[in-house]
Parts: sequence; C-alpha cells; structure tokens
Amino acid sequence: MPEVVNTSALTVEDETAEIEDNRPVMIDVDHVSMSFNMASEQLNNLKEYAIAIARGKLFFEEFKALDDVSFKVRKGDVFGIMGTNGSGKSTILKIIAGVLEPTKGKCTVNGNIAPLIELGAGFDMDLSARENIYLNGALLGYSKQFIDEHFQEIVEFAEVEKFLDMPLKNYSSGMVARIAFAIATVIVPEILVVDEVLSVGDFMFQKKCEDRITQLIEEYGVTVLIVSHSNDQIARLCNKAIWIEKGHTRLIGPAELVASIYGGLGGRTGTGQSESIVFEALEKMICGKGGVDDRSVVLGTESSEGTCAKVVLASLGGQSNIESLALATDRTHVNAIVATGFAGAKKIPVVASGGSDSLSDSAYRIILDYKPRKIFLFDCGSSQDGLITELESLYWKPEVISFGKLLSVRDFSLEVYSYGLRQGIWGKEIAFIGLEENTLSIALLPLLFRLGIPVFVSAENESCVEAAKNIKALESSPRCFIVGETVLEEYKCEFQEELLGVDVIYFGGDQNRALVDIASYAFDIEDGECDVCIATSNIVQWPELISCGCMSRIKICPLLLIDQTSLDSEASFLSLLDKYRGRVSKVYFINGKTGLDDGTRGLFSNYLFS
Repeated sequence: MPEVVNTSALTVEDETAEIEDNRPVMIDVDHVSMSFNMASEQLNNLKEYAIAIARGKLFFEEFKALDDVSFKVRKGDVFGIMGTNGSGKSTILKIIAGVLEPTKGKCTVNGNIAPLIELGAGFDMDLSARENIYLNGALLGYSKQFIDEHFQEIVEFAEVEKFLDMPLKNYSSGMVARIAFAIATVIVPEILVVDEVLSVGDFMFQKKCEDRITQLIEEYGVTVLIVSHSNDQIARLCNKAIWIEKGHTRLIGPAELVASIYGGLGGRTGTGQSESIVFEALEKMICGKGGVDDRSVVLGTESSEGTCAKVVLASLGGQSNIESLALATDRTHVNAIVATGFAGAKKIPVVASGGSDSLSDSAYRIILDYKPRKIFLFDCGSSQDGLITELESLYWKPEVISFGKLLSVRDFSLEVYSYGLRQGIWGKEIAFIGLEENTLSIALLPLLFRLGIPVFVSAENESCVEAAKNIKALESSPRCFIVGETVLEEYKCEFQEELLGVDVIYFGGDQNRALVDIASYAFDIEDGECDVCIATSNIVQWPELISCGCMSRIKICPLLLIDQTSLDSEASFLSLLDKYRGRVSKVYFINGKTGLDDGTRGLFSNYLFS
C-alpha cells in the first residue's frame, strides 16, 4: 500500500493577520512554479540519443519541484522555510537568489542578497583558505581592497587562523561553512539567505552564527531567510515561517505556530482524515497554550533497565516491602511476556535484570532495597549461571527459582505454566502468542498482568498450541487470547471440535489496528478510574517496557504504542482516548533513550486533560 503524503493547504486562526504591516516588501514570491524535465530512460551515448530523437522516442517526465507557491517577506523579517527533504526548500531559495528562473510566476527581490545556499559554491577545494576568501569575496562582488580591510575579521570569525594556508579539500564541511558564513556576513547585506548552514559545525559555532544573525537583525534591520530542519531553531530565530511539502504550500504564519504544526505533522504519512484529527488536536494545544499536564509523568533514564526500575517503583506506589519478585532478562521479549503473566497471577512486580550474566545496577538496587525472600528468574535459552550465582550470594539468601535454562521458547512456556498449575495461581484465561509478534505482545502486557494469564509462545517448527492441547490446558481456560495469524491457524487446526466452547479473542493483521484493539480491550475489562502508559511502537524500545505490566497492579493501565511516523497511528489513539479520557486519572510516558518527542507528549497530555 503506497504511503500517503498530504500536501493540501492548512489554515490556522492567526491573530496577527489582521494587523496592517506597512514595512517595505523585500521579497515577493508570486505564484511561483518550478518544473524540471527528467529523462524517462537512460541513454549511454550520443548515438543512442540521436536514434531516440529520429524515432520520436525521446521522452521526458516533468517533475514539479514547486507548485504555485506565494509569500511576501518584509524588511526586518526573519523568515523560516520548513519542509522534509525534497520538498522544494532549496529550489525556492535558488529562485530568490537568481540562480534559477521559475517556470511560472515571478519572484521580485528589492535589495542586495548575500546567499549561503550551497557550502561548496564559490570555493576551489585545491586552493588554500586564504586564496578562497579572496575568490569567494570576488564572486560576491567584494573588491580586493575590501577583503584586505576585513580579512582578519573574517579569519577570526571563522576560527581558521592556524589553517589559512591549508588546501580547502582538507577542511571539514563545518570549517568550510564557517568561512562561507564569515565572508557572507562581513558586510551588512539587505537580505541574507541561509540554507541549512546553521546545522553544520559544532554547537558553539552555531551559537556564534545565530548571535551574528541576531546582531544583523537588531542593529541593521537585515532581512533573513533561513532553511532549517530544526523546529526549535525556526521558532527561536524567526518571526514568520512557511511549511512547504512536495512543492506545495501547507502553512504560512507566525514561526512558533508553523514550527509547532510542522513538528506534529511534517514527515508523517497517513490519510487526510487522520491528519485532520491530529491537526485539530495540535491546533487546540497551541491555541490553548497547552502542554504536558501535571497529571502526566515521564519515566525514563539513559538505560533501559533504569527506565524499567522507575516503572516498577511507580507501580509499587510507595509500598515498603515485597515478599517476591519476577526478574526478566532482556535477551528476548519472550521473557517479559511470560514473566508478566506469571507475576500478575502472583501479584508481584517484574524487574528487568539487563543481560544474562549479571544484574544491572538498577535491578540490584531494587533487590537490595526490598530484599525479597523469593526471586523468580525468567531467562529463556541461557545457562543462567552468572545470574543465579549472584542472586544466591545476596547476604539474606533469597530462594531463587529459575525458568528457561537452556530451553526453547515452547518448553519455557510449558515449564512456567506447569509450575503455576501446581501452585494453583492461574485463572480462566490463556494466551497463545507468535514469537514474531514482538510489538503486539508487549502491548498485551497490562492484560497479561491484570488477569494473570499464562502465556504459550510459538516459534517456527515448534507449536505451543499443540503442546497446550497435549496437557489439556484449555479445559480450565474458557477464554483464549491469540496474537498473530500463524498462531491463529495453529489453533484452528488443533482445536477444530473444541472451538465452540472457548471464547477466542484474536489480535493480529494490521499492526496499528491490532494495537488499538488491544488497548481498547484493556480499557473495557474494568469500569471506573484507570491510568495509561504511552510509548512508541518502535521495536527498539521494547527493553524499556518490560515492567509496564506492573502498572496494572491496582487498576488497569493500558499500554498505548504509537508510531510517530504515522498520522493514522496517532489519530487512532487520539480517537480511542476521546472515548475513555473521562476515566483516565494519570498518564505515564515511558521515555528512556527512545520514546515520544516533547511535542507528541504535549499533544496527548493536552488532549487527555484539557
């Protein structure tokens, strides 16, 4: 299914639009379109080219880089241009600088321009920095006398004193950018055009460039055009901005507003309906000055184990002692889902241990603080020797019960189920999950914990469904959760006659739809107040989510896994929360090394609590 990139214009209420502005117009882009001809096939030599012409088979495809773009930049404006790669930002700058002539429309510039469009333009990489300063200055129209007078100023600003006589080909791109920026701003131009130059170089030099631009604006009223991928930079430096997507104008307005909308919609794919839902939520947040509510909590550290430890502590809610805990390694997500069902049945927390060799610092601190008398270790497929030795050496000598030592995922599932059966801890549910269903199985953690569900995991050529049938697991479990199409087919094959007597809840197919269905089911298993955990559906985040099931210890706490690149995903979860937000008392954002960005967290927090 092809990705849908929206290019239609957006409108936002702008209180400044009605204020009359009598400042001179420095740049007037009037219905500008720019098309390029692209060859429809590759011709390797002049002969093939001539033959194609003679046969009338030389065709070109039109690529429209800009489509009817209009805006005005007035004197003293710092005007930002935003958009994803290939949207036409650099093309519009080249038209303004006079490098390109538009196919349609016109661009009027009133004033001299100092363009910083391409870093290598105007430089000879075989010449030294000293020679290139004079060469580039000449191309910009500066006399040799002028460069002589300002040479030291340029060198000091560019911070290249020690490398003046070194060939430019030995410079880094950041050093070339320094020289280019220093030359372009050595005089006070009427219009300064900067194309992503501020994104090159170290942080301190970027700050130096920003300070120079600010000086040109405040002291001399220079008009500046900036192309940047940084929303923060556009919002901080600019007073106005335009968002261009695939050559189309999407939004023009105050820079802070455009940057916020672009941050929430730019670069994301999805249907127009989904974009409308997200756009409406963004507009509400921006116009209402909403942000992260005090009922929103961010849980995260620089390590996945540390993030899980914060989740565990939040789930315990100040509880001073625990008799037992489950310890799951991050070798595979199977440890997390099997441990969570077991821990839910035992009403004990799930702590992420880190690797299989030793305890992470975060796990060790939790174990040391609570001193549980019994530790259940879940580590499928490893020897477990290092962890068991470390746990048994703790000074209060806890009992260590391990599962999964050198076992396959199916046998690991059976081992945990059999132990729980002997202990009489299982309820009326059972879950069959495909090994490949990493993301969906993590989303299921709150349900597994809250209902104390035993989990059977199927791997290739190793059916957990067949194994469960052999031990008659379904006889005491009239409700069955199935995750993944492969497992569903296994189930239908093994239990043809028994299907009528079992309530089957299936999650699979389209991942986004399945993630929403899991969260919706979790909301519906109980009435009354609940909490919510929110993280990304990015598979790299799952080690930070190992302990999320514990958040359902007191009341159900669904886990919403959102794809930040998909408007359909964000819109689906916003619509879901619209149904349940009257019940949500607190939202926990799981944000360690990965997680939702600040803008998306603010969006969901504001949507829930505004």
